[in-house]
Amino acid sequence: MDAYPFDESLPEPPTHLSSDAAEVPVAWSIDVTDLRTGAPLLLHEPDRVLATASVGKVFLLLEVAARIADGRIDPAARLSISPEHEVADSGLLHLFRDRTITVADACLLVGAVSDNLTTNALTDLCGLDAVRARSGRLGLVDTSFLDVIRDERTDAHPWAPSCGTARELSRLFAMLHAGEAVSGEASAQVLAHLAAGVDTSMVSGGLHLDPLAHTDADGGVLLRHKTGHDSGVRVDAGIVTGPGGGVAYAVGANWPPGADAGPDGTRVVVEHHMRTIGDAIRTHILGE
Repeated sequence: MDAYPFDESLPEPPTHLSSDAAEVPVAWSIDVTDLRTGAPLLLHEPDRVLATASVGKVFLLLEVAARIADGRIDPAARLSISPEHEVADSGLLHLFRDRTITVADACLLVGAVSDNLTTNALTDLCGLDAVRARSGRLGLVDTSFLDVIRDERTDAHPWAPSCGTARELSRLFAMLHAGEAVSGEASAQVLAHLAAGVDTSMVSGGLHLDPLAHTDADGGVLLRHKTGHDSGVRVDAGIVTGPGGGVAYAVGANWPPGADAGPDGTRVVVEHHMRTIGDAIRTHILGE
């Protein structure tokens, strides 16, 4: 690790893992920063650009929030769902019998369960180019929403739904916490949507929160975060506060797809290490 003064017992991230076929390389990007002082608490390749799967949906939520704030979008309007928005996996709306939903509730589904169908419909509502441009307008260079969610990604499409560095993702969440992402109103709205997030499989797993009910502080710990899952991708970024302080964090790992087989596959080891970082964060923000 480049720096980890808040817990010197933390192990180095596993950069090569054994598989049945060969050693599997794992690329990490990690940044844990103190919210009060801005001091780095844990760094490892913080400027490495990784695929970040669904984490870029935060920029979509910010774009929608900005348009609601200036009157271009009515949050109570019904979101138009078209056949071209259909995509498998993450979310709930694709399982609903009744898909009539407001823009505001669609944003909540994105924040809570990373809903892919509503992601695509909201991106269509705002325009893909506008959502892509949102990160640059926030001063981020290597972190962005790149594309809608697709069942099949070919050479004709962007290489990932989103990409980014841990340093910039940590900075993004620090901006949200300070009310500086677009505006105080937009920042607060996005954090409110993310408060419902149910994925505690990675860094947030080390915080030991109720995964289904942590909108308010749970045991003194308050979490707002967004995760990304894909084949060969695990990313968790957010803010955590407690009685002893707060941190903005981003922890991402990429590895060759197809290396997850077996009970000790790459994914299992990566997620375990991410939860170890979460446990160190919990100790820090509780002042233990």
